[in-house]
Amino acid sequence: MIRLARGATGFRGPHEAPLPRTEAALFRAACFTAAMEARGRAGEMVPGEMHTFRHATLTDGYGRAFTALGHVHLPVVAFTTDAVSEGKPVPGFADPPLWAQAFETAGLRVMGVKELMTPLEEVDVTDLSPAELTEIRYWRPACLGDVLFNWWD
Repeated sequence: MIRLARGATGFRGPHEAPLPRTEAALFRAACFTAAMEARGRAGEMVPGEMHTFRHATLTDGYGRAFTALGHVHLPVVAFTTDAVSEGKPVPGFADPPLWAQAFETAGLRVMGVKELMTPLEEVDVTDLSPAELTEIRYWRPACLGDVLFNWWD
């Protein structure tokens, strides 16, 4: 069973300790390294100030575009091949391309579609704070990926 760590939703209660943070520079560097390995380009990184993830579009040497999603609070990365629109759910997840190994090398865990689509009832949420559990009850995400990569307010 997958176990979610505190900070997965991006929420905390008013009297709780600050959430852990992953360094934006680490994600940015991994994006550029991955783009070099793919013989492609990395687009500008969009910061995760109003949501739980940063994202950047990476294009490989064949012109295929992937958007890398880097969680702000946990060291995990996911991918989509669809455009990410501000305020809207991630349109769908994609299995990581071969060059995604650059993220693993940087210390970020790369997640695939099967794991991201795990139904929430199959996920252990015992490490989440009461505030996070309240948000999950309110937003009713269907799967693990919807919890991790969200625009909840």
